[in-house]
Order: sequence, then C-alpha cells, then structure tokens
Amino acid sequence: MMNNNYNNKLLLSHNKGDNTANLTENVEIITNNSTENLNNSSIHGKILDNNSSEKYSFLLHPSDILFTLTINPSHYKENVNYLIGKMIVVKEDVEINLSNLSEILGYMEIDKLYIFSINTEDTPSKTNITKVKGLTPINYMELGVENFIKVLNTGNYNFLDYNRDCLYILRNGSYIDIKSILTKIMGYETKLGRGGSQKAHMLSPLDLRLSCYLMAMFNLNHKLISSLNTFNYISKDRYLVYFEQNNNNN
Repeated sequence: MMNNNYNNKLLLSHNKGDNTANLTENVEIITNNSTENLNNSSIHGKILDNNSSEKYSFLLHPSDILFTLTINPSHYKENVNYLIGKMIVVKEDVEINLSNLSEILGYMEIDKLYIFSINTEDTPSKTNITKVKGLTPINYMELGVENFIKVLNTGNYNFLDYNRDCLYILRNGSYIDIKSILTKIMGYETKLGRGGSQKAHMLSPLDLRLSCYLMAMFNLNHKLISSLNTFNYISKDRYLVYFEQNNNNN
C-alpha cells in the first residue's frame, strides 16, 4: 500500500451566504441555508485543524471510482438534468492524508472541497463526517447510497452550489452503478453521460478540476499518478455505459 502526503478539501457550500449547521457537538457541515441534519440521519464525526495531534486518512482501492460531475449545457429538456462525469480508477491501494491534502490544496488556491465517500455494499444509517480546518477546508463524508440520494434531493442542499467543489468516491462500484444512483437530483430526472460536444477535444473545466484534485491527493507527483492510472487496462465492466454480464471480453 502506498502512503502519500496530501490533503482533501471538500465543503458542502457556496462561497456566499454560508451558514453553519451543527450536526453533533463537535462536527458541523457548511451549507447555504440549512440548519437541519441530513434528513434525520445519525451523524457522527470530528474536526481536525493544523494544531491537532490526530491525523486522519482514508484508503482508495482498485474497486473504487473517483469522479467529478458537471451540468451538460449542450443538452436541454425541461425538468431534466443532464450531467457529464469524469472518472479515474487507481491500480492499487493508496492512503490519502486529509491534513496534508488540505495544505496542498491551499497552496493551489483551491477554496474548499467536499468529498463524498459512497458505500454501495450496504446503506448504513450513520453518516460519518471529518471536517478539516486547514488552508483549504475539507468535509470528508462517509455515507450509504440511500443517504447520498437524500442529500441530492433535499431542498436544504443545492447541488448546483456544492457540486463545483466536490469529489465523489463510489466504493466497490462501476460507471453503471453511478448512473443507477444519479437518476434524480433536486427532484428532477437526471441523465448521466460522458460528453461529446464540439469542444470535446479541448481541456474542459471538469477535466481540469479532477486533475487538480488528483495532483493534490498525490503530492504533485505526476509519475505516481501516471503509474496508478488504470486507463490503458481497466476492464470494460468498470467503465462502459452498458455491459452484458455474460460478456467475458475485457
């Protein structure tokens, strides 16, 4: 397992008009206008700052998918959200240190980061939140699919506001699983695609955002990121929009 020094920074909020919602005695999540818990879920967590002796990290596995999302403006249908996703799968287990990640994101002048770690194997009623108060504030949230869908569709959290500062991790999943989860956002039907606009050959803000998060997570080490990227040999069942389960070709 590789141990890398970096920080992750995620906040569920927009730059303007932030209010603080106390989830427990020690943990808070920042939103635009909410003072309520995540749909009455049982929420536990902790706060880390630069003076804390405790260092929190989380693991990435080859079975996980890291992805970012944006609205696709080239498609329009009333009451339907069209999203584009960009994803990466790592080759081996990697440990990410949140405190270090916060520092690097700060030097990169990234204001905040929310990380959603979504568990597909079960739907725990408990949501764990670690809030890092570093150069770049980070909210690292561990939750099940059911609670994540509630966050996407509650009026207290505006997807358009917080998504621009989000990195998502789907644990033990595939692109098809992401599509099956993102079927409704803010009460509207949602369709996830891979993009295909006239600017597909240009560097998009979505590509740049995912690349910046990866550079920060892996200590600005380009060779390390390249060695961990499974792009050239990932199996088709992990990335295709549709995949026949009886298809043995990878």
